Amino acid sequence: MDGLDFAKACRSLRRRDPIMRKAIKRVGSCAIDVDRNGFRMLVRSIVGQQLSTSAAATIWRRLLMLNGGRRVSPRKMLLFSTTQLRGVGLSKAKCRAVLSIARSVVDGEVRLNELQGLSDEEVTAELVKLRGVGPWTAQMYLMFSLGRSDVFPTGDLGIVNAVTALYGFKDRASESEMLEIAKSWRPYRTIASWYLWQALDLFRDGEW
Repeated sequence: MDGLDFAKACRSLRRRDPIMRKAIKRVGSCAIDVDRNGFRMLVRSIVGQQLSTSAAATIWRRLLMLNGGRRVSPRKMLLFSTTQLRGVGLSKAKCRAVLSIARSVVDGEVRLNELQGLSDEEVTAELVKLRGVGPWTAQMYLMFSLGRSDVFPTGDLGIVNAVTALYGFKDRASESEMLEIAKSWRPYRTIASWYLWQALDLFRDGEW
């Protein structure tokens, strides 16, 4: 999010949405961590698919230990066997996905360093060609590797739970309901999403 005025983004969100105003007040300054290593971000997103934050973090730490603390690269990833990757906690499907993505990068089938110049839609179209990459993983890549400021991952369980809880829905918030709420957040839906994740933790801890 090079050049993004976070103070301006937060002022806009506070002004337009009272729930966002409360979330920003409770959470504090926005601290989104962007990882410009596209391959590493893809692998980390694959690791985190359908897992809790804590479980994903544990497996990621084990993978980094397997990698010897060195830079996560596609060529190095291809040196690991499925057995080794399974040993750190990856499912068979995730092992196949990680190794397939590494091969695609090494072979030049996907050029991650060229994605920055594409639109969100074009980036997504390129990424979902890769094994194991769906819309959610592509959105995580847009947010946390390319630093796009207006991404709203409606399929993320944490986001769904946060909107349902914080906005007082009796039943699980639908995608259309979430998109309607998020209209006022444009063009800072990534920032709003980050605050939703943090605020959900506060809600669960009884601090909301």
